[in-house]
Amino acid sequence: MIRYEVGDMFLSEADCLVNTVNCEGYMGKGIAYQFKLKYPDNNKDYVKACRNGQLKIGSLHWFREDGKMIINFPTKDKWREKSKISYIETGLNKMVEVLPQLSVQTIAIPPLGCGNGGLNWNEVKAMIENKLMPIRDQYDFIIFEPSRNYIQRAKQAPKLSVSALVLMQIVMGLKHFNSLRIQKAAYFMNIFLGTQYFKFQKNKFGPYAYSIEIISKKIGEYQNFYGIQNLDETYRMAYEVLCSDKINQKLAELTPAIRQSLNFVNSIEHDKMLEGVATVTYLFEQTKELTAEQVIVQFKDWSVDKAKRFSDKEIIGYIEYLEGQEMLEKNIFHKYKLI
Repeated sequence: MIRYEVGDMFLSEADCLVNTVNCEGYMGKGIAYQFKLKYPDNNKDYVKACRNGQLKIGSLHWFREDGKMIINFPTKDKWREKSKISYIETGLNKMVEVLPQLSVQTIAIPPLGCGNGGLNWNEVKAMIENKLMPIRDQYDFIIFEPSRNYIQRAKQAPKLSVSALVLMQIVMGLKHFNSLRIQKAAYFMNIFLGTQYFKFQKNKFGPYAYSIEIISKKIGEYQNFYGIQNLDETYRMAYEVLCSDKINQKLAELTPAIRQSLNFVNSIEHDKMLEGVATVTYLFEQTKELTAEQVIVQFKDWSVDKAKRFSDKEIIGYIEYLEGQEMLEKNIFHKYKLI
């Protein structure tokens, strides 16, 4: 019997699950990544098969874990390439051949090569039906059709830059993160780096870089395209694509400043204080030397909102905090400047 469903294949009653993979041993996106998390031993055996050259287009790899038979079905040769309908055809031929060896009855099949793979579902569906027709009375096949979200993914993988790697390092290094903390960690990276890697300007909550919002959106699109939720995995995957001597050199230059910034930001418990400290630092960037009184005036001139939310005492406290962190120094004329 052949029937069609839309939803979570892992919740089906199937005793055999088909996983779409490449032949490079990398389960980094879509349903394959879900298999990697849910069936880690299968992933290890699959990687081993790829490294040994045992898994190729037209062959299959199967593994039993937690009471399920998993068929790793290559729909791609290289993980960055698109799927080909010929790969689906040869894989289905092999699956029909090996099913009698696997002692299974109900087989759940995802939309092979569609979505990220780029194949047309109607064409793939017709091929699946054609190949399974001769054995449909021997097994129960549950074909999971693409959901709307699956179909609407971008047709091309979003391209990330080294700035995305930097931003992901920052997010992964923050003890607590929100938009303000990400912005301020990137800002203080600039300070410790001594150059404007990200371009900041005045905003409601202190210095703000619009580019970070754009980069964050691209990272989200990248994760959506590849079906990744884990940021560590996203970073590793993006790094493998971008990896070059030039990128490594740039990251090596930036890493000390990233670490300094993370240590600094993580040491500040409250967001209001972080906003205040960053605002004071920004004022010194713009004016170079200021007395405490001048800082208070400029801080409160920043906006009506800031004037209401921050007291003179708090602003003085931020100056003293920066001085204690050896980021500000005071001369004999009681003027402060960034060190």
